[in-house]
Amino acid sequence: MLLAALGPRLLRVAGERADGTILWMANARAIESHVAPRITRAAAGRPAPRIVAGLPVAVHDDADEARAAAAEQFTVYGSLPNYQRILAHGGISSPPEAALVGNEAEVSRQVEALFAAGATDVWAAPFAVGDDHSGSRRRTRALLAELAAH
Repeated sequence: MLLAALGPRLLRVAGERADGTILWMANARAIESHVAPRITRAAAGRPAPRIVAGLPVAVHDDADEARAAAAEQFTVYGSLPNYQRILAHGGISSPPEAALVGNEAEVSRQVEALFAAGATDVWAAPFAVGDDHSGSRRRTRALLAELAAH
């Protein structure tokens, strides 16, 4: 059982009572500095907790255009206190900054950074950028499938 937890109290509960946590809008820095230490400490004596990093993802050659598309779709999270706090733990102030965007190599590096920070799984939420929504999502899914195969 995984518990959606972003704040200290629920991360403690997730570590003590669940198999881990599912995050949304927590970048690598937030995972490394806030999530992983708290949930791991709370799980002392239990199996290591899973940390599922959920983030919007778009493979696109123009990162600025991709962040603009992310702003259209995910900005609402920036108005909610729990997400404001997790973004701040990540050293950022808005959901578009948390999104994993860029070309294949750049997004691959960002995904790798999540694992290096302590994520055990990545829940990627592909979003479309540009005029060809199907092609945009297809490109993102192709990279994610390639990463999952490794």
